[in-house]
Amino acid sequence: MLTSDDHRQLAERCIRLAKECTKPSVAEYLMTLAANYLDLAEQALRLREPATAVRRQHIKVMQKE
Repeated sequence: MLTSDDHRQLAERCIRLAKECTKPSVAEYLMTLAANYLDLAEQALRLREPATAVRRQHIKVMQKE
């Protein structure tokens, strides 16, 4: 499974390629692809944060016992 950082790196690559692209339709597709990767990066962060919070809570409970 790709991480948030992986998705951001893929988005950056797409943006770089889009800027160098001479065909407007391909550049537009690459920018759309970059936007999708950035959305996936955000989703990955949101999915990871609650899990981290749950782990922290679990650790606190275990420390009390």
